[in-house]
Amino acid sequence: MVPAMARFLLWCGVVAGPLFVAVFLINDLIRPDYDPVRDFVSEAAIGPGGRLQIASFLITGALMVAFSVAVGRVVSRWTGRLLAVFGVGLMLAGVFVSDPVPHTVRTSHGTIHDLVSLIVFAALAAAAFVAARWRPAPVWTWYCRAVGVAVPVLFILAGGIESATGVFQRLTIAIGWTWAAVLGLRALRT
Repeated sequence: MVPAMARFLLWCGVVAGPLFVAVFLINDLIRPDYDPVRDFVSEAAIGPGGRLQIASFLITGALMVAFSVAVGRVVSRWTGRLLAVFGVGLMLAGVFVSDPVPHTVRTSHGTIHDLVSLIVFAALAAAAFVAARWRPAPVWTWYCRAVGVAVPVLFILAGGIESATGVFQRLTIAIGWTWAAVLGLRALRT
């Protein structure tokens, strides 16, 4: 049975993804001149009203770091470490606001945000591959590997198909963050 503190920390990971998705869906509806099909989620942090998306990055990142502590104890040390990198990266993405896309001017903040985004999605994909070995069952192993492949593939598509960058990025987030929530629920049943 998972101790009470570990259960609390695992629940942090279960709620983090749905919270992040809820915030970007709200931004999709309320942000003027914002197109969720074309614009990256990070672009909602730019300008007036951007505080909601910045707060989402910071809160979700903190929840993921808390989650990583329990995952490191219940699932595996490396899965926990990779999720910690993922969480810290989300917080940094909130601190270093993205530049508008397409880039007419590159700022240091935007450059750091872009680099952190690469680390965030790479750490999430790697965590999925590592977690595939935890309490292996065919469906779980297949699911983790599928997420580990889907996250970087969709991330690359988001950067390459300008007319639908927002769609592919949102798919990347939905798949990756859902996997983290499922990992948390599975760990809670341990």
